Amino acid sequence: MSRLDYEDLLKIYKLISLNYQAYQISSMMHIHPSTLYRLIKSNMQVKTPKYNRTYRYRFCIHLAECRKQVKRCPNDCLRFEKYLCSKLKTFPFFCDFCEGKTYCSKERHFWNPDHVYLKRTERLHLSRRHITLSKKQLNAFDKWLSPQIKHKKSIEVIYANSPDMFPVSTSTVRRWINHSRLSARRIDLIRAVSYSPNKLYRYSRRNNPNPLAKYGHTYHFFKDYLNLNPLASIMEFDTVHGIQNESVKLFTIFHRSSHLQLGFLIPNLNPASINKVLHSLQNTLSNHFQVLFQVILADNGIEFDQLIDSSINEDTGEVLSNVFYTRPYCSGDKGACEKNHELFRYIVPKGHKLSDFNQKDINFIFSMINSYPRKSLNWKTPIDVFLKSYPKHILDSLSIKIIPLDDINFRR
Repeated sequence: MSRLDYEDLLKIYKLISLNYQAYQISSMMHIHPSTLYRLIKSNMQVKTPKYNRTYRYRFCIHLAECRKQVKRCPNDCLRFEKYLCSKLKTFPFFCDFCEGKTYCSKERHFWNPDHVYLKRTERLHLSRRHITLSKKQLNAFDKWLSPQIKHKKSIEVIYANSPDMFPVSTSTVRRWINHSRLSARRIDLIRAVSYSPNKLYRYSRRNNPNPLAKYGHTYHFFKDYLNLNPLASIMEFDTVHGIQNESVKLFTIFHRSSHLQLGFLIPNLNPASINKVLHSLQNTLSNHFQVLFQVILADNGIEFDQLIDSSINEDTGEVLSNVFYTRPYCSGDKGACEKNHELFRYIVPKGHKLSDFNQKDINFIFSMINSYPRKSLNWKTPIDVFLKSYPKHILDSLSIKIIPLDDINFRR
């Protein structure tokens, strides 16, 4: 079979939680049992209680016997043999579903599908950095390509004219240039320099402590739901960041069919901040909430960890929205939402504070964005498309107004 993706890893984790045996899982996933063992053992996270780290021999299986003869174990003891729980010696080789893991004072092993997917992806990227061409072939390709790039020709244009001369894809050629494998440099490319990453904007996401919470709500299930409900109203959730050390963030909601987008300032990335906005929208929109938010598609950020719980009515237990999550690090799963952020970035570029704005300012900014014609909408505005299917008082309740085209200014 092809390489295991995130959906496969999550399914394996789910089957293990249901006490399926290794041979049953390997049969269902169409992989060899040894592949399953290797997948688990090579991606294990080992955790040791903090108060035991300074004393290595506390984990020795001979500790009780030696205490009768030796006051303190020598650092070069040859009898040392690490204690390992008997449950870790058999499948599934980790403690995630062990009832006594909370009170265990010994070494514990954990296996998180999110962590495994990220680790395997990094290994895949590293393996692809190796150049398969010989030094002679690389030099010949460099002498042919680099002079053309220095004359300000695009790599894609050169490839279109001479595809047979390229031993690799254009994206690989760009990586070679970024890593100084060719004579041409990044500054020789036409637009690459203008897209340099902003270091202040980089941040890392933590792994979800409960991966099974998203089982049945992944992107695969999202596509299955759309096949059964092709006319469903889809809302895409995302967050926009100002500067890294600022707690204030912008929570955006994008209506896929009309391209209408809303923005809400939130004090932090705590799931409670997102839930507060959703509860406010449920009260504001009343019966229209279920129609508009029939499907919610969010990324895997920590701020969206409790979306599934918040989409259920606390009083009646009714499911108000069907919540799904994109694949990790696949922004294209909700590409229109990401693309729409470009208009917001015209006014508030990366690295600028969001705390300088209040919610009234944000409503006006998104009123301008939603009043701007789009080629993808046949040069109509998102508001025009939205009003064809929904009443105008919804926009009034959301503080979104029609701004004349002459009054729209995307400069700060």
